[in-house]
Amino acid sequence: MIHWQWKHPVSVLFETGGLVAFLKTLTHERIAIITTPGFKKRGLIDQIRMEIDEKLVAIVDTVETNPSIRQVSEMGGRLRAFKPDCLLAVGGGSAMDSAKAVARILGEPKHWSLEKHLTEGYPTTSKSNLKIIAIPTTSGTGSEVTSFGTIWNHEENKKFSVTGDDLYPEIAFLDPKLTSTLPKEITISCALDSISHALESTWNINANSMTFALSTQSLQLSLRNLVPLLENPQDLELRARIMEASLFAGYSISHTRTALAHSISYPLTTKFSLPHGFACSFTLPALLDYNAKVDDGRLSHLSKSVGFESIESLKLELLSIFKKVNLKTYFEKYVSGYDQIKEIEELMITPERADHNLRGFSSRDISNLLEESFSSML
Repeated sequence: MIHWQWKHPVSVLFETGGLVAFLKTLTHERIAIITTPGFKKRGLIDQIRMEIDEKLVAIVDTVETNPSIRQVSEMGGRLRAFKPDCLLAVGGGSAMDSAKAVARILGEPKHWSLEKHLTEGYPTTSKSNLKIIAIPTTSGTGSEVTSFGTIWNHEENKKFSVTGDDLYPEIAFLDPKLTSTLPKEITISCALDSISHALESTWNINANSMTFALSTQSLQLSLRNLVPLLENPQDLELRARIMEASLFAGYSISHTRTALAHSISYPLTTKFSLPHGFACSFTLPALLDYNAKVDDGRLSHLSKSVGFESIESLKLELLSIFKKVNLKTYFEKYVSGYDQIKEIEELMITPERADHNLRGFSSRDISNLLEESFSSML
């Protein structure tokens, strides 16, 4: 018997060039901005400051790529005295992940420890009442519509998730214009992350009819528009399509979570600083082939739905896109050879992600997937 349910609490507004008008609608009284140093330098934060005026109580612009437990704990400590009722997360996935972690911290007593919560299972004592408004400036993570944030312990090369239904953003405002100045490498990495989300939520034991429909639409948009966008980076229509792809894939993983490709990616990011989109996408063609061995019809249907006659044809299209975006070149900026990957192979199984994969696996399977994935980039 088929049984599934769907609920999603995030209100989404998608409007090109509509940031100023959106900011005027905010009714929160004590807003704190969480962002990266770059947006303050480029003037976006000053623009936001002008619109929210006396409602702004603090700006934290120290978000780093792949935020650490220590860093977000310091943010929470700094913001506690300001007693914000809303966190405005402006930036990519790291800004939104940081805001979710800070919301969790500020919802707890002063002595509560995020580090103990993530590393020792220290319980939460209450739900966060802080509202989060997400304004993504990249197209890839889908974090604006998920209830979890990725936080890292870089010293121990470990990744953790801060999660809970109370961490869903209240509102996500998406404006493709905010992505128009993204460097090429970040545009590619983020789009590949989105493609990974769409595929990982399909070959996933938690998939359902709604997530499948969203993933299919996301993949259609990504595969058709990524390469044209790289050729016309100022085309806001193409930017919009890639941003929609990220949003739809974000909806999917908000329910399914990710799977084996993401599990494999984490130590590559912590050990070599390989950008997340490259780390979680280079295994996708091999994983598509691997999961096709136990396909219950979903992967064949997905392939046809996005315009390919077979799973193999979809796999070849992924490999073709990887070559067109020069994935190998970007990958090798951070990981010089296959021997480096082999050194951390035993760290690549994170059960809470890997166990979502449609097909089971052994350590030997992981080795074969890595070898095939690396050789396919050559």
